[in-house]
Amino acid sequence: MSLQASLLNLVLRFTFKRHSRGPLDALAIRERVNRTTRDLPLPRDIRREPVAADPTRGLCAAEWLLPPSPRGTLLYCHGGGYFFCDLVTHRPTAAQLAKRTGMRVLSLDYRMAPEHACPAAVDDTLAWWQQLLADGALPSETVFAGDSAGGGLVVASLLAARQQGLALPAGSLLFSPWADLSCAGDSMRLNARSDTMFAPEALPQAAAFYLAGRSAEDPLASPLFGDLRGLPPMMLHASSSEVLLSDSERLHARALAHGVASELHIKPGMPHVWPTFITLPEARASLADSAAFALRVTGLRAPSASAL
Repeated sequence: MSLQASLLNLVLRFTFKRHSRGPLDALAIRERVNRTTRDLPLPRDIRREPVAADPTRGLCAAEWLLPPSPRGTLLYCHGGGYFFCDLVTHRPTAAQLAKRTGMRVLSLDYRMAPEHACPAAVDDTLAWWQQLLADGALPSETVFAGDSAGGGLVVASLLAARQQGLALPAGSLLFSPWADLSCAGDSMRLNARSDTMFAPEALPQAAAFYLAGRSAEDPLASPLFGDLRGLPPMMLHASSSEVLLSDSERLHARALAHGVASELHIKPGMPHVWPTFITLPEARASLADSAAFALRVTGLRAPSASAL
């Protein structure tokens, strides 16, 4: 593990994890995250293009991260337990994916709990996918990606798209996906101390915000319980020490059992969703693997070395 990752673990343990031990206050957590979030400069040659919400078409706000001469599309769903984080917090990750793949990246500002319960986030993601298809996006050159709750949202949206008879993208890229809102994975108990970001008791509270009485085993909330047959290939990244490790392990196993091509990459001792901490050497390596996966499943050409 790099020195940077070790220091980040210490910071997260004594800041983020400490605040997750008591009752969750959604508004207070949003305000605290907003105060500490910096809007970092975009990588060279990556352009940002905001998109306003369009209620007449059911579209939430979003933003494009555009490399020069983009080929293909990557739709990104940010994490944050379905109740915090936004486009700014995950802009560096989305921009890095745009840079490394040469694909245009659409990052979604989907509606969040507790104001908007499940399946609002799925509806927003699906509405944008329908719009992209109507605008001519090729499913064979599209990848869905997301981290934590956004990773679970990606798989839930794939299930909803399949149910509605929509074309599916070429693959999905998942960073520590939260795929089981019943919080029943063994790692919730086994990694309670080693996880540097979450106290395990925080997850059921966040789930309750989003579920609002819906069953935690509804696949639109917890895609781990869904029928994954027919979904496109997926790549998962997870940490050996996080409380959500079992979500990735079980989702990977279920995908394979349902005939879905899946690969699971587990790194020891890393914080939850470490690929989103883009200054870490481990994040850069995982983002490079992720970009290679996106290009492989779409058959797109990698950007020139001078663009990286």
